[in-house]
Amino acid sequence: MPLFTRSRRSRPLRLSRLARSPFAFWLAVAGLAVLTATSVAHASGRAESLSGRYGPLRPVVVAARRVEPGVALKVADVAVRQVPAGFRTEGSFAAVSQVEGRTAVVPLLAGEQILRGHLAPDGVAGVSALLPAGTRAVAVPTGSAAPPLRTGDVVDLLATFDPSTTGGTGDSTLAVALAAPVVDVGPEAATVAVTPSEARAVALAISRGAVTVALNPGPGAGAAAPPVSARR
Repeated sequence: MPLFTRSRRSRPLRLSRLARSPFAFWLAVAGLAVLTATSVAHASGRAESLSGRYGPLRPVVVAARRVEPGVALKVADVAVRQVPAGFRTEGSFAAVSQVEGRTAVVPLLAGEQILRGHLAPDGVAGVSALLPAGTRAVAVPTGSAAPPLRTGDVVDLLATFDPSTTGGTGDSTLAVALAAPVVDVGPEAATVAVTPSEARAVALAISRGAVTVALNPGPGAGAAAPPVSARR
C-alpha cells in the first residue's frame, strides 16, 4: 500500500521538475511538434496516394433521403458530396440546380448518386414522367377484390367476357396486358402503362367485360407469355 501511494505522488513531482527545466520543456515541445508533423505528413501522403489512384475529388449530387417514383425533387431531397473522380458514376450531376424540380422515375435511396436515367426529362412531371417510352397510360377499376397496389408494381390485366359475346367457344377470360407497370394508384382505380395495342384491348375489356388486376412478380421472376388480344 505505501508503495502504491509513493508511485502516485511521484508523477506530479516529475511533471513539476519538467516544468522547471527549460531544456526538458522545449525538448518535449519539439518532440510533440515532430510527432504532429509526421502524422500530418502521413495523412497528406495517404490523401495524395488515393488522389493519384482514384483521381481528385469531384462534386456529385446524391439523394439526401429516400425518394419515391413520381416525386419532383426539392432542394431538401438532395445533397452534394465530394467523391474521388474514379467513384463518380457516368451520368451523375454536379450541382443541385441540375436536378431540382425534375421527377424521379425510380426509387432513390439515401446517399445514392442521382443519374440521368433516374429522372424524367426536364419539364415532364406527374404520371407522364413515369411512362416508359412508347407506352400509354390507362386507368383500370380496382375495387375491394384487387390486391393492394403501389406505384412501381407490375401487374397483368385479365379480361372476362360473357361467353355469349365470344361465340360460346374458348376461354372467356383473356390476358389483355402482361407485365404492365403501375404508374399511379387511386382509391378506385390504378393507372398502368401498356402498349398502344394493349390499350385498345383494355378499353374494350372495360366497356364489354370485367377486368381483373393480377399482381406480377416482375421480369426477374421469369419470362412472361406473350399477350393475347381481347376478342369481340
